[in-house]
Amino acid sequence: MSNPIKQEGSVFASFHSNEQPIRARVIDRTLSICAEMGLTEHATDSEPLSPEDVTLSEKGKGRISVHSENREIRLRFRLDDWSGPIDTMLNVSVDANRLVEVDRSSGDAYTGPAQLFVELIRRLAVELDPFYVSTFNRAIMDGEIAPTPKTVLPVETPFELRRLPWLGIYSEPLIERFGGCERVLDAPAWKVEKLENGSILIVTTRIPWDDYGSKHPADRYLLDGMDRADAVSPPSDVTLSDPFASFDPDAIGTDVCVHRENIAPEFANEDLELVPVRVDEHRNLRHLDTGTFVRNVVTDTTGDKADIVKRMLSDIPATAEDDLYVSALLRDVIPPSFVRLDDPEAENVVTKVMDLDTTVSKIKLLASLGRVAQQDDFTADDLDSMEGALDTLNELDDTENIDQYIRERLL
Repeated sequence: MSNPIKQEGSVFASFHSNEQPIRARVIDRTLSICAEMGLTEHATDSEPLSPEDVTLSEKGKGRISVHSENREIRLRFRLDDWSGPIDTMLNVSVDANRLVEVDRSSGDAYTGPAQLFVELIRRLAVELDPFYVSTFNRAIMDGEIAPTPKTVLPVETPFELRRLPWLGIYSEPLIERFGGCERVLDAPAWKVEKLENGSILIVTTRIPWDDYGSKHPADRYLLDGMDRADAVSPPSDVTLSDPFASFDPDAIGTDVCVHRENIAPEFANEDLELVPVRVDEHRNLRHLDTGTFVRNVVTDTTGDKADIVKRMLSDIPATAEDDLYVSALLRDVIPPSFVRLDDPEAENVVTKVMDLDTTVSKIKLLASLGRVAQQDDFTADDLDSMEGALDTLNELDDTENIDQYIRERLL
């Protein structure tokens, strides 16, 4: 069931450049496209605007509104305060109210205001050749029913996307990051189109931000590196199992934990903590260095997932600290060999994955490697080779290439 669609607020399209934009070029080409599309400078005008006659608003804000029938489209040029390495050079915004008809039977193409808005974004992208175009609506992306705009905006360096925007346009460097043109064109989205300048336009859903509180298949496909079939119909059931369940008392290993307040279907890399542990005589995991209680080992995996997860903290010693954690590795695809340590100074698959400087989900990478290790012909030599490949990745200092290698070779 989709979340109710909010037809309120404003839809923003931000054009991001990774090079200092040339002011006159951006303004002239933007206004020329508006004129070619028949947009007027004033709502009452009958003739398209004349770019040479347009005066941007005062106070250096670089604003102008253009019109089509009763719809106002607002342009804001952000050229004087562009600061790189990736920054906004142009914002195009429109009222969300009645932008797209909610009636889902209206066909495979936009009509009316939505058609005009998307076509304007498309043509501006071809003309201005931005590094990336994102869209957001703060009325929807409020952090409660849907993520905030930060998830689709290049607010960090290096540039990292946590979600695909409702409408996005991706330049060739981003396309390569996602696995290449052929893969991106096969993205499971409502509309995917290669533009004349080589960029690719993706509209994830016909209704903007439809059910945006959950990841879209295109997110799983392009950002998480899943196969298309799995992205469209992800496994509905993940079998839970504790990789430490077979360990004898005094055996040591490495767990990956999250604070119990951060329990979620998907774990963010920044929430993960590598914890060296020892199994005590009561089937508890204790911190290898301090001896403090970490969690209970789960040997009973019957019942629903919530009950199984709760068993990690079902028998907390009286001496345990209040700051409690649970494991992010409670999955049957994580074999004991991934977490076992022969001595405290040794390494294993888990430690090597956690050392990677990557934006790819480390838990998903461990699960993918675990599926390889489940094959009948997987040997100890294969495990050594896997650890060697991770060592090689850890020697690289190019996060973008590491991410691409993981998505193409390991996921």
